[in-house]
This record gives sequence, structure tokens and C-alpha cells, in this order.
Amino acid sequence: MIKQFSSYGYSVSTADVAIGTGYTAFPITALAANQKSFTVPDDCFLESVEFELSSIAASDTVTLFIARDSAGLVPITSDALSGATQTVTLSVGASTTGGVSFTINKDYHFDTVVGNATSGTIYVCAKANAACVANIRLNWRA
Repeated sequence: MIKQFSSYGYSVSTADVAIGTGYTAFPITALAANQKSFTVPDDCFLESVEFELSSIAASDTVTLFIARDSAGLVPITSDALSGATQTVTLSVGASTTGGVSFTINKDYHFDTVVGNATSGTIYVCAKANAACVANIRLNWRA
């Protein structure tokens, strides 16, 4: 029997996280200040990740991988895959704000034996070629 998706939503980082030139693991879950965001379901399909950026330039890039744990030691995706690095698209009429979007298309199942993992949270590990500030959204279906 094929199970259909019965819910969809997004999860977010805390507002305005600083992305540097080395990897940092950002927890992505529900944010009380964003009432439309939800915790990441323990079983879901990860669709995409969006970065809303400031303090950036058109030639800047962002690279990511998604991990199960806060240390980034148990990856769900790889930073070596095609599409893991994206060039910033500047906002219309703006010179220092813009964004990047990554397609994930991967099933996810929470694993209780992974250390530093939390039910309802996935970690987006990101770096940029130049420091910037971001809001991060993970889109999923369950």
C-alpha cells in the first residue's frame, strides 16, 4: 500500500543566524515567534532548504549539508553532491540582500541511537565564502 502525505510544513532556525566561512550546525525546528513553523516530523520527506540572506554580494556562495546531530557527524546529505553549493540571487533592487535555495528530496526517519540528535530537530550545516546573516527554512511533507 502506498501511503500519501497527509501534512506539510516548514521548520526554521532562530532568526538571524551568522554564517561564517567554516561549517556551523544550525538547529532547525519550530520557533515560538513563528507560529506557522512546526517541529520536523520523525518520519518525513525533506523537500528543500531556503536561506534568506543579508550582508551578501551577488558573487557569494553558500554550501550546506544536512545532519541528524548537532555536531554534524551523521550526515543525511553530502556537501559534495551537485547542488550543495549555490550562488546567491540578489533581491530585486537590492545590493546586500538575497537568498539561495537547495533541493533535498530525501526521506528522513529519526534515529534514537544517534548521539546529539533531538526528535523534532534537524541540523543544517552551512558555510559561505564570505560571512553573512541568514534565516533558514526547511520545507517538508509527512
